[in-house]
Amino acid sequence: MRHAWATKSRLVEPDHRYLSFLQEDRLMRKLPLGLALASLALAAACGGDSPDTTAEPTEIEPTAASPAGGQATVLRGTVGTAADPDAPVITLTDGSGQPVTTLPAGQYQVQVSDLSAKHNFHLKGGTVDETTTVPEVADTTFNVTLEPGGYTFLCDPHAAKMVGQFSVT
Repeated sequence: MRHAWATKSRLVEPDHRYLSFLQEDRLMRKLPLGLALASLALAAACGGDSPDTTAEPTEIEPTAASPAGGQATVLRGTVGTAADPDAPVITLTDGSGQPVTTLPAGQYQVQVSDLSAKHNFHLKGGTVDETTTVPEVADTTFNVTLEPGGYTFLCDPHAAKMVGQFSVT
């Protein structure tokens, strides 16, 4: 058991280090400030009562692009994650990173990052049927015209788990 004892002019600790009362007083004054700063840092790291920033699915508004001409709207498809390429995750997002749920009919450029040799990205619906292949790991771009109706994006080997849907109006 460690014990410290005080003499008239200093605090003596078991390892025989000496702290003058002046040094001890300075340390004791800094302790509450250090604890307060540590508490603030911990609260900031935990997020506190900040509003929920979970991404909500969005609808993309029609642009000047049309099936007859113009510039295609970019969508991003991803299979796997940067941290774990083989993770059972498949996404389709708009230019702002929001999940796609509804799109207006028109021309789209689907930029796919297939990060895994175990998965593929398959977009189908209407007259569209575009896919990457297993075991291909590559970035691929599909130029598609989406017509009104329902569409599905999925990983063929894991379709029960890795699937998403959106509609085109």
